Parts: sequence; C-alpha cells; structure tokens
Amino acid sequence: MSNNNKINMVLISLYHYGGFGIRTLHDILKSRGHKVSNIFFKKDKTNAMELPTEHEKDLLADLIKKINPDIIGISTRSTFFPVAKDITVKLKQTVNAPVIWGGAHPTICPEESIQFADMICVGEGEKLIAELADRISKRGDITTIEGLWTKRNGTIIKNEPQTLLEDLNTLPMPYFEDNDAYSIENNTLSEGDPYYNENLTHYNFMTSRGCPFHCAFCSNSILKKIFEKKGSFIRYRSVDNVIEELKLAKNKLKKLEVISSNDEVFGSKKEWLKEFCERYKKEINLPFHCDIHPAFANENTISMLKEAGLRTITMGMQSGSEKIRAQLYGRQTSETELRKIAGIFKKYKVFPFYDLIFDNPLETEEDIRKTFHFMLSLPRPFRINMYSLQHHPRTELTERLLKDKLISTDDIDGISMKGFSHWHIRFDGKNQELIFLYKLFVLLSGFISLSSKNPSRVIAPFPRWFIRFMEKSSYFRKNPRATAWVGFMPKLTFGLGLLVQGKLGRLWFSTKKFILKRK
Repeated sequence: MSNNNKINMVLISLYHYGGFGIRTLHDILKSRGHKVSNIFFKKDKTNAMELPTEHEKDLLADLIKKINPDIIGISTRSTFFPVAKDITVKLKQTVNAPVIWGGAHPTICPEESIQFADMICVGEGEKLIAELADRISKRGDITTIEGLWTKRNGTIIKNEPQTLLEDLNTLPMPYFEDNDAYSIENNTLSEGDPYYNENLTHYNFMTSRGCPFHCAFCSNSILKKIFEKKGSFIRYRSVDNVIEELKLAKNKLKKLEVISSNDEVFGSKKEWLKEFCERYKKEINLPFHCDIHPAFANENTISMLKEAGLRTITMGMQSGSEKIRAQLYGRQTSETELRKIAGIFKKYKVFPFYDLIFDNPLETEEDIRKTFHFMLSLPRPFRINMYSLQHHPRTELTERLLKDKLISTDDIDGISMKGFSHWHIRFDGKNQELIFLYKLFVLLSGFISLSSKNPSRVIAPFPRWFIRFMEKSSYFRKNPRATAWVGFMPKLTFGLGLLVQGKLGRLWFSTKKFILKRK
C-alpha cells in the first residue's frame, strides 16, 4: 500500500465491455484519490461465448501480479459464476490481495458466493466501495460495513444491505479515458479501454435504477425483496445530470452516431420524460434507442420520443399468447393493447424490436404457433429478439419449474452453462416442428435496411403470403434441408443492407469476421 493512505485496486468485469457497475466504482474510487485499474475479461458474444483458456487466465494473473493491487474486485452475473469462481482460485495462487465479488449473483446468492470470495458486496456497491477503500487505507475494521460479508477465523460475518442510493446525481460523470484499462480476449492482452475509445459509435447511458414491474422470470423481482425497507427501489437522475453526461460523451467520442438508454423501463415518469425530450432535441440531437414497457407505450409518449430523435425501440411482448403472458410471466397486457402499440410504432415510423421468450417447459407447441400468428398479424417492419428462457436463481418462475420437476437445479443459471451458447434460440436440440416454427419467426422479421439514418426504410424479402405458404407447406415442414438457408438470412440481409447503403468497408469487415468464425 502506498504511503499516502490511498489504495491500489483492480476491478474485473466478466464478459461485459460496457460494464456500468465497475465503471461507476472506478470513477468513485478515482475521485477519492485511489489508484484503480479496470480489466475487461472476455467479451460478450451472444450465443458464442466460451470459457477462458488457460493462457487467458495466465495473462490475467500475470497482469494483476504486475499491478500488485491491495484488493481485487470482480463483478459477475449468475451466468458467469463458474468463471468468477475459477479465476478467484487462480488469483489466490498468484497474489495475496483479498478478492471481493459484487454484482447480481453475490447479491442474490450470497451464501454460495462467500464460499469462494474473501468478501462479497450484497446490494449496491457505490457507498460500500468508498467506505471499504477508506478503511483499508487506514487499516481500519471492515467487518462492520453495511452490505459487506466477510470471513474471520472461520466465521462468516453477514451485514445487512446498505440503504439504496437515493440521489443518483451524486454519482461521478464518466472519465472517458483509457489509462489503466485492459482487455483480455482471444488469448491476447490489450491495453486501453475496449469500449470508450475513438471508434465508439453507439453510446449507452442510464437515467434511472429499478423497475416498477414484477415479471416472474426476471431477477428484479428478487432484488425488490432483498431491498425491501432499504429505500425507494425506483430512482431517477435529473434531466440536467443526464444531459451533462451526454454532452461529455458527444464531445469526447467524435464518431458517435447513436445514443442508447439501458434503463429497465424508459419514460416511466411523465414530467421527467417531457423535459428530457425537449432538451435532448435541442442539446444532443442524435438518433437514440430505448426500451419501453407496454404500460408506457402510448401515443403521447411515442410522439414525444420521436420528435426528440427516437429511431428504434425495444419492447418485451414475451409471448403472443395472453394466457402465457399473464399466467406464467406476470405480464398483464392484452392482445388489443399490444396491437394498438404496434400501430403507434408504425404511425410514427419508429422501428420496433419485440422480445419473445421461448424454451419454456410450460409452453406448448400450440402456444408457440399462436405467438407466430399473432406476430404475423402485426404491422411490419419489426425485428424479433428470440430469447431462450434462462432459469435465473430464485425467481418465481424458476421456483415453480423446480417444484413441478420440469427443471432441476442443474438447469439454473450459474450451474447450467446454457447462457454461454444458448441465450437466443438455436436451431438444434429440438423437434423438427419447433425448429420449423422458429425459422418462420426469422423470416417474419427479416429485412434489408436501406438507410442507417431511417431504420423504417427497409425491403422485406419475404412477404406475408410467402411466409404463410411456407407454414402450410408439408414439404417445407417435413424436409429440414429445404429450410436450412433460413439460418443464414439474418447475416445475409444485414450484409445486403450494408451493400445498398454503400458501407463497403464495414461489409468487408463483417464478411471477413464471418468467414474466420466459420473456419
């Protein structure tokens, strides 16, 4: 430890270059004078993530040995629990610095996590990390810090979570610098920030924390219980504070093209949204994307967002079956409401991405067919995000499936490795009828983009009549090879869109990447 009573800390983000969590902690520690290094260990690649190689783990250990920190922090979701466990063992063999885990998994599964880490953060970590750093630098007692679980003489000391951070405006602005930042991927150690750099075109930000809804499949329902009586679960930054961040990003990141909100639900506070839209248009004026819940997707909201610069939007439908939505997922939105919202998106030329969940043991083939017919009836264009149900620990739906013996504990996220290679639907491991239906969903949301500035300007290579024809054709249904080409359509239509838009450099890069991956 340095002589100026400041600590040297390493923060590791697993499979998340954007890493809101460790980036915020980094900025808090740095603002207090501590030395902080960020390591982004492995990249998030949908349906194509792999466990770290031994060489990558050696690169991580050697780098941390060189940095020689006083403490190591690891941020992890349940999916990456096996990796967090593995690298913690490796690091303990390399350096003497204690390891603290934070993130969703240690908060939801603390008893499991503390078996491997020296300390865990249960709950939000901003206040905790500042207090922990100060006490370590002064060699004080850390065992009484709220939200911190520690080990002493074979005993686990468990402290209640801290109260939730009420004033999000107190969080520091991003530094947007690559000093003391590293990434490890493809058996290579790279210096510099892999996300905040001169090539960044899409910037993600958050305006709030928490979600007002209670979906049976989502970890937010568990977090609400953990934070009960710990303050308001839903909190907002001021519009002033958000606009200040976006101005900094726009000035620093010269190639910025699109701003994207990572809020659980954007626009849930009416007066806030009105002020944001007015100021965003005047002071930022870049195309942006957000996620919205059907409860807030009314015409007034969408018209305001469109005027401000909204080009694309993501909304969770989860299923085209009202029964599945209400009884399994806790989503109380009728078909009539969803159709009306889809019409609003079409009216204002906002390109929608609809989230659907599949691979639910309680959902029948007929339910999936009903979802297909419902999606077929909605106005195009749209894209479908076809998610495979992940059994997150302790959620209402996971507990129900366990009770009904439709899944086992081996299927739970963090034990199962499904999240690495099966986050979205794959065309394997299922009966042919289901695979055929999934391919129809792909065709339904397949478009060639004519303009990056106007996502609604598209060509649909597969008209509805053709998709209906395929659905009814016994030949296509009974001959999987006759529809094998569907799996290549998303990449092909994406490439054709780049060609039409004249983005030949990006097309070459994407083609080269696809060929190398196939090898």
